[in-house]
Amino acid sequence: MRRSLSILPAFLASVLVALPAAAQPPGPGGGFGGPPRPPGPNPVLARQAAEAAVKACERMGYKTMATVVDATGQPVVAMVADPQLSKALAPESVRRARLSATFHTTSSDITERVGTDAGVYYMIQGDPRLRPAKPGGVPFGANGAIGVAGGPDDLKDEACAQAGIKAVAAQLRTARGPGGARAPVPGGGGRPGPAEAEGGGRGEGE
Repeated sequence: MRRSLSILPAFLASVLVALPAAAQPPGPGGGFGGPPRPPGPNPVLARQAAEAAVKACERMGYKTMATVVDATGQPVVAMVADPQLSKALAPESVRRARLSATFHTTSSDITERVGTDAGVYYMIQGDPRLRPAKPGGVPFGANGAIGVAGGPDDLKDEACAQAGIKAVAAQLRTARGPGGARAPVPGGGGRPGPAEAEGGGRGEGE
């Protein structure tokens, strides 16, 4: 696990360089005349959550990658079970996290809504960073999300992401503080948040 951490700074830089110019996240000031960027996930908690997610999948026999992104979709930290898998798993791990961060709900929830909610469908189709929509992403507090990829089943990836959130759930609640309600889901309602149950499928413990 620790060996994989040494390659992650280069991985995160390559992900950002690969972003389309129009999709690049704004700078700290939000760009010329833009609003300030919202605070992102705590890097220490993000690292703990990513490591817990990867370990949860390892206990089930899967080598996966977990990436935590901020509210703009910019990667904050990543963890991979096997460094040789980072190149193959990075795009999907980041995409699932971005999908969850964009809609403030699990990416499996969004995959279900794509076929019934035209607003969600066109929003995803209009952003190459979000398609194709797949399970595996879970909100990380109110300002980001974690995405997992590499398991034999997308819902198992999401269960590992849930385990990562569970590992830091108490700290996230403390960080949110009084009145720290989650932002509404674009395009309509949605689940108030991820299930906090390790190893279970989506919806377990809700």
